[in-house]
Amino acid sequence: MTALISFKSTPDTAAPGQSMCVLEILQGLHKGVSLALDKPSYSIGSAAPADLILSDTDIAAQHVRLVLGRDPADRGQVAIEACGGDVAFIHANGLRAVLTAGTGQRVRLPVELELGQARLCLRADRLQAVVSDVPNTRSPRVWALFAALTLLLICATAFALHAPREDAMRAAGTRQKQLPAAAPAPTLAQAQGWLEQALKDAGLQQLHLVSHNGTGPGGQLGVEGTYSPEQKSDWLQVQRAFDSQFGQHIVLTPKVQLAASVIKPRVRFQAVWFGPDPYVIDEHGKRVYPGAALQDNWTLEGIADDQVRLVRGQERFVFTL
Repeated sequence: MTALISFKSTPDTAAPGQSMCVLEILQGLHKGVSLALDKPSYSIGSAAPADLILSDTDIAAQHVRLVLGRDPADRGQVAIEACGGDVAFIHANGLRAVLTAGTGQRVRLPVELELGQARLCLRADRLQAVVSDVPNTRSPRVWALFAALTLLLICATAFALHAPREDAMRAAGTRQKQLPAAAPAPTLAQAQGWLEQALKDAGLQQLHLVSHNGTGPGGQLGVEGTYSPEQKSDWLQVQRAFDSQFGQHIVLTPKVQLAASVIKPRVRFQAVWFGPDPYVIDEHGKRVYPGAALQDNWTLEGIADDQVRLVRGQERFVFTL
């Protein structure tokens, strides 16, 4: 049995503003995202209940667990536990190692992780580290050092003010003209409209949006419903396309699942009439109208939009022409 690595002290919650680690996504669909980690541990994977969900390929549902050091002796370290797949990590000195599923190791920050097609970076929170390392200012020696640094800063500022301001302003204006205008972040309404159209184009109208937060840039969208085995690749393609276009600003929380396979009804139709008062011609040459009972307790539910829909309890089957 392989033992996973953990720190000696992992409290249930961290005090506000006490984040000691920052996670940055360097490569993948969520490239550019940066999160301050303020909880004792985080799980990363491709599906709930992982704390951080990534949509990149080759990532298990519960791929890796990170345990952050909280004790003074463990601060600046992280325990990496490979849960559902292999995890490669690269030390600051460039040394690369691989953890297979079921193993773990404790390493010092900063460190880079490779999960499937995604690459992450864990580093210490610089602001928190500076606050933690501030010495006791009650010492006279520290006060003297502080006064000397203050005097040096004043002198440096005074010297800088003698520089030609006109040239500096001209150079700053030139740099501003050269910088391209940043594209505005997409709004939640834009992402929602795009997703609804993408689901419709992929034939996944049975999936529907269930939640959204806010109206400006950023937010979260949820999707619920079931899809058939034949529609799995269509759903994954829509999900990846959404993450590629909106993933840096808006989080997609999918709550979809594979529908149980339905046995094809044992019915045969010779022809279908979609005009006024639609009907089908069964294998015996008789007209069958919506609402009629068929074999094996199936019922002809409707005829419309180039589809013949059958229903049996909670089961539904659609013939598409």
